[in-house]
Amino acid sequence: MSSNFVIDKTKKEIMSTLIKGGKSCLITGATGAGKTTFCYSLADELKMNPVVINCGSTQDARTSLLGYFTLEDGNTKFQQSDFLSAIQKPNTLIILDELSRASDDAYNIIFPILDFRRNIRVDEMAEGHEIEVDSSVRFVATANVGIEYSATRSIDRALQDRFMIFNLPYMTKREMKKYITKEYDSETAEAVSPLLDIYSYTHKMFAESKISSRLSTRAVLDCLPLVQTFSMKQIMESVILSQFSQDSSSIINDANIIREYADSIGIYN
Repeated sequence: MSSNFVIDKTKKEIMSTLIKGGKSCLITGATGAGKTTFCYSLADELKMNPVVINCGSTQDARTSLLGYFTLEDGNTKFQQSDFLSAIQKPNTLIILDELSRASDDAYNIIFPILDFRRNIRVDEMAEGHEIEVDSSVRFVATANVGIEYSATRSIDRALQDRFMIFNLPYMTKREMKKYITKEYDSETAEAVSPLLDIYSYTHKMFAESKISSRLSTRAVLDCLPLVQTFSMKQIMESVILSQFSQDSSSIINDANIIREYADSIGIYN
């Protein structure tokens, strides 16, 4: 996903300048807004090598972030994790993806690499070896923040203070159409126009607390390969509506509200 339409040029330049100068940045925003893809874009702009660390899979933090023991020729050998290897590689941008899903143990490991210490003590290595973070390594993190994300946690304030925080909003309908026209073609953008109307409508209804969730940017883009083969009605019924609440005991539910709007703009004609 291009970052040109999801964050303004000045904000992107500020982030690039901060990261280049050694300050870590945290990008917050809703799911499917393009946070991780934007981090790749930053790495490309800074001419750095991106390494993504999925913080949501760090429940066994020491194994995930530091490493594990293997058996080799009858002897145990410590195998460094991808994270531990990455912080030692020059010109690396480490993307701490889904930071709000990390465990407390993971936070405790990450803390010292983000402040003036820039090192990690690894007791599993001989003599409690300390690994230094390469001076050219930089950090950026992503997080879903809000009550609608049930598996996330509040990020410790002390950890937050180690980042400059920026919010990445969803694309508007206009930005989405512009992006699709640029990345695909005007014919595809026109064919998907009814879906963009639905996208915009779900955001409006969500803002007014009339539905419990909204279509993400990613969800719409994932439907693009379908528009040449399936009708918009088929895409609505089989793909889009399945992402919303469909409580059979209630006439007024998210899916029915969206279905009624889709009918009003001619999708079911």
